[in-house]
Amino acid sequence: MTSETTQPWQKLPSWLIPAIGYAIGAASLAWVLFKFPFAQLGEHLRTLDWRWVMVAIVVEFLIYVVEAWRWAAVLRPVGKPPLGKCVQAVFVGLFANDFLPARAGEVIRCFLLSYKTGVPLSLTLTSDLIVRLMDGLWMVIIYLLVTWQIPTHVAVNRVMWIFGGTMVALGLLLLWVLFRRQHAHSFVSNSGWAARFSHLLERVHNLGNWTELGHAMGISALYWALQVFAVWAIARADAFEFSLSAMAFLVVVKSVGTLMPNAPANMGAFQAAVVYGLQRLFTETPDAKILAEIMFLLQTLPLAIGGAIAIASAGFNFADLKRHASEAHRTGRLDFERPKGAAR
Repeated sequence: MTSETTQPWQKLPSWLIPAIGYAIGAASLAWVLFKFPFAQLGEHLRTLDWRWVMVAIVVEFLIYVVEAWRWAAVLRPVGKPPLGKCVQAVFVGLFANDFLPARAGEVIRCFLLSYKTGVPLSLTLTSDLIVRLMDGLWMVIIYLLVTWQIPTHVAVNRVMWIFGGTMVALGLLLLWVLFRRQHAHSFVSNSGWAARFSHLLERVHNLGNWTELGHAMGISALYWALQVFAVWAIARADAFEFSLSAMAFLVVVKSVGTLMPNAPANMGAFQAAVVYGLQRLFTETPDAKILAEIMFLLQTLPLAIGGAIAIASAGFNFADLKRHASEAHRTGRLDFERPKGAAR
């Protein structure tokens, strides 16, 4: 897409999406903090088992190394980006998400990887979309596996039916595009409303290597297993005796609850989703609120520090990185010099 093509979202006021994100975060945080047991929070922090805390922090970092490995696998057919550059881009994106609303870090990480490796920006963006679709499918798979053992609320089932149906539909659409390339292009060329997706279809075709996509889907299983273990370790550090299947359920509820772009670091939405999930696991509300805040702290602060180190090594200051990423996303081009040695 070039700057001459006006996209629907570009007609929206620039303040609208961040305002919606902050509103969601503020409302969610207000709900969590209502009658919050602050005195008990201090006691929980003093009695944390720091051995399990350190295990959880190490696993949190490993989660995003695995995510970078998966991203590199998806992109291997079009550029074979080095794993180190993918790790750097992922952690920079995490840092940006912690300080910018509406998940701006997703665009920033795609820009940075394109800038550092020479893989076209349209391909890094499309690969990120494919990775998120894989995540959605794994969330549905995990939910179906754990709900055989864990009774859930009717509202959770309804949300997951809608979410699961959407993910399956998108997955089938992706398979149709990959298997029936000519039919997909014929559909686009004969449908005025869909013509704008022809460029995206071409990028999907370029990334459509079944070996690498299967490899990435397998890596996704490890990515989600580590997330479950990290949450279980945090709960264990605070003397909560949950099963791994219960924590898998919590991870899915938290992930679905933070899907919509909202405040930086998903503040508010993160805690509200965790509290809701813990309540479904028959946790008392005060304990659920305390554990949600501890999880937010331990899953956000260490990664923000790692992201700051990644930005320092990227050769940008944060403001310039944000500005360049925004301009590249708007125009679809990197209109400045790449680093020496980057592919073209």
